[in-house]
Amino acid sequence: MIPAKHFYMIRHGETVANAARIMAGSMDTPLNENGKEQAKIASQIVSHLQIKPNVIIHSQLSRARDTAHTINTSLNVEILEDTDFAELHAGDWEGVSYDLCNKILSGWETPPNGESFEQFITRLKRGKNKYLAEKNAPVMIVCHGGVFRAFAKMYGLDILGVRNCHLYEFEPDDTNEKFPWKVWHYDLLENGKVERVQASVFHNPEVAIAL
Repeated sequence: MIPAKHFYMIRHGETVANAARIMAGSMDTPLNENGKEQAKIASQIVSHLQIKPNVIIHSQLSRARDTAHTINTSLNVEILEDTDFAELHAGDWEGVSYDLCNKILSGWETPPNGESFEQFITRLKRGKNKYLAEKNAPVMIVCHGGVFRAFAKMYGLDILGVRNCHLYEFEPDDTNEKFPWKVWHYDLLENGKVERVQASVFHNPEVAIAL
């Protein structure tokens, strides 16, 4: 499937469309003020990582690009843009409220004049295989909620999505035959410390470890 190597993945910060509960897809909706602040917090979290990424890859959409560049203020590493990590092209459902396009949110029905799940998966596999195979140290992928859902679905896992600008770490786990990673997510606590927690969207139960 995809090389079972160590990597990080994060969804972009909150956007104008997210706040309005509108399907964005390939629309270039900008980060709102909350999303910009979320990216700054993610940058603080990244500065605490014990094993830091040496390259950041983001999609061509400004919400991912701007999030990536803000995060990179604490890393100052190579940063690359790749359209393979863009959100699903939602066709006629782009710009439509979530309530009117719940078929794509609750399942994988192909949107009218949009991208099929098979097309989406093909480019995501291409992008992940490229960078995980080429890079020795962990990469960080700044992408979209649908990218997380599709990645999980490749391995038979159904997740509804992940929060905006929430950092996930994928650590190789050769004991797990179904999904060959142990997944962690990070939170910045009020005392300034960073908490590393086993991600409940991929695993259960959660186990918290303070860093």
